[in-house]
Amino acid sequence: MATGQYRESPMLAQMVADGELPPVDERLPVRPLVLEPLEKAGETVGRYGGTLTVTGLDPNGDSFGAEWGDGGGFRSEGLAFFDIAFRNFTPDVAESWEVSDDYTTMTVHLREGVRWSDGELVTTEDVEFWWNDVMLNESLTAKIPNYFAPGGNVMKVNIIDDYTFSFEYAEPYLAIADQMDRLTPWSPKHYMERWHVDHNEEAAAEAKAEGFGEWFEAFLARQDDGWGTVYAGERPMLGPFAPAESDSQGNRLSPRNPYYWKVDSIGQQLPYVDYYEVILLGSREILEAKAISGEYNMGGAWTDLASFPLLVENADKAGYTVRMYPGLLWGGSVSWAYNYTSKDPVLREIFNDLRFRRAMSHAINRVEFGEVFNLGLTEPRQAAPPADWSFYDESFGRKYLEYDLDLANELLDEMGLEWNAERTHRLRPDGAPLILQTEIGQEGHRPAEWEFIVRYWSKVGVEVKFKQVDQALYAQHLLANDLDIGTWGAGGPPESVSHAIYPIRLVPPWHWRTCCALGGIAWHDWWESGGELGEEPPEQIQELFGVLDEWRATAMGTEEYVELGKQMVRINDENIWYNVVTGSPPSISHAVVVSAIDDSVMNVRDPDSDTGWWIIEMLWIDQ
Repeated sequence: MATGQYRESPMLAQMVADGELPPVDERLPVRPLVLEPLEKAGETVGRYGGTLTVTGLDPNGDSFGAEWGDGGGFRSEGLAFFDIAFRNFTPDVAESWEVSDDYTTMTVHLREGVRWSDGELVTTEDVEFWWNDVMLNESLTAKIPNYFAPGGNVMKVNIIDDYTFSFEYAEPYLAIADQMDRLTPWSPKHYMERWHVDHNEEAAAEAKAEGFGEWFEAFLARQDDGWGTVYAGERPMLGPFAPAESDSQGNRLSPRNPYYWKVDSIGQQLPYVDYYEVILLGSREILEAKAISGEYNMGGAWTDLASFPLLVENADKAGYTVRMYPGLLWGGSVSWAYNYTSKDPVLREIFNDLRFRRAMSHAINRVEFGEVFNLGLTEPRQAAPPADWSFYDESFGRKYLEYDLDLANELLDEMGLEWNAERTHRLRPDGAPLILQTEIGQEGHRPAEWEFIVRYWSKVGVEVKFKQVDQALYAQHLLANDLDIGTWGAGGPPESVSHAIYPIRLVPPWHWRTCCALGGIAWHDWWESGGELGEEPPEQIQELFGVLDEWRATAMGTEEYVELGKQMVRINDENIWYNVVTGSPPSISHAVVVSAIDDSVMNVRDPDSDTGWWIIEMLWIDQ
């Protein structure tokens, strides 16, 4: 678009007229990123003005919906954007990138003229500072993430010119471009260097004057580019809104970022909305009540599925539309795995017997579960990749689903797990009662769901005792191999992250090893250490790890990659090491949700279009 053709909101035009800002053409990049309204999702070119008001509970950033969809008001802009509508990466801060034929080098071309929210240019100086002074500084980065150091070999960052740099790996790295949407390889040097001892000899003194013990504590307090810190109002950002300081209750009314570097199809600088407001409420119950009453135009950006009937009942009166978005979880319940490397050799043998896992699966009434917890919107399923994965297949997760107590009892009988004389519970092969002990934490768990599952298991004589404990204590016991069953929510990272880092739901320990490993920890340690640590797993697990190694060494999107992915799923399908009760309901993250957004908010995407929830800079208010 020719110079002088860009438009801006009246609030910024007034600031230009008052001499507080340069003209819009001077604030935008050489080639701004153009966002075309997506007609099939119901998007149109918007108008300026108004305030988006969201609600939340957490002063550190969880605004219950506004930060989800395809990005919230204070999200981190990445090198690329993963376009849910077309299932591919599209340019964002990076205008383009290339990967070498041998997968050792990725060259990135930054969009020339992108500016931080304070007006300073984003250049490779910020990239160089991020790498040399932050990532390679042990006081600021205790461990280089695996993505930047596959196999322990730390990559190199080469600065080519003001807007071009490259990542260079010692050996071919097939996942080199898998996380383009999550990569933010820069830090605003002009702002951050004041608190870095290598750039300011007074950094330590300034940190102590602010009440910090060390210089790096002051630096790290400002390093986060989210909005949940006391410094969010001053740290330069790249997102559509510039966080204002919060009030005493943690609420924020944040204006548009005058240097935001995206425009719509007719040259209007985005975002459309002037202000982004976050209101913190005292409890989840209050938040749900505010959503149902329609008090805030995005107060119901997402709410629990249990509120769906009330939301629908009050929609016309409150003036909002209720939408249910396709779920992208591995299941619609809590998830669990048995302790396959238990310290108790008798339980270890039981858990590793597929007949036991099948019996426990057939003992659960999945249809009833879906009606009780998911409003009947789910179907019985085992854990399977979400529908947005490239090797998703409707046939996955279909084994051992039928509610059949006779079959469950037959399988347990076949294992030699006899009933006691009173037929109240089963006995282990050593004659002791078959009673399993576990705990659940406070993240990703719903006690009522677990109580439902445990109640059905008791019908076939398997007693499970559990209690809810502090999250840190739960994680401690879980990682110490002290629990008979590991439990969590049924979320998981996107496919690209799973390929670049680890497919946590397809291989032991069926979650992240460092925080929430569900089962088979020692098997994972054996694989990761090349057999030097942990415990050698059974043949089927070794086969699974073998497929994993091939999959990770195959470029994402190729036919071989897809087939290897399917092979991993099939092995899991047959053995159900990782378990859920139903398929995914309308949902996001660990919560089961719907949205109830005021009818005045335009460009909220239609769920039936399969294009995601919304892009927040494209939302506009019909006033």
